[in-house]
Amino acid sequence: METVTIRELRQSWPAVEKRLASAGELIVTRDGQAVAVLNKPRQVTSQSPKKRLDAETHMKMLSKVWGGKPPG
Repeated sequence: METVTIRELRQSWPAVEKRLASAGELIVTRDGQAVAVLNKPRQVTSQSPKKRLDAETHMKMLSKVWGGKPPG
């Protein structure tokens, strides 16, 4: 398995990112000791993208939960 130092990671991320893409996994070391493992992200397949709450819907939900009174 390939290794990369923390210094390399900080100073030359584009090169490390290319190595990660080809190797699939890199061990990050500090003073010769392994401190972390970098992996390529898993492919996430979602059926539909999650929608953010719009302000109006959020206020209706808060009003229902708190009954029109301020929280606390």
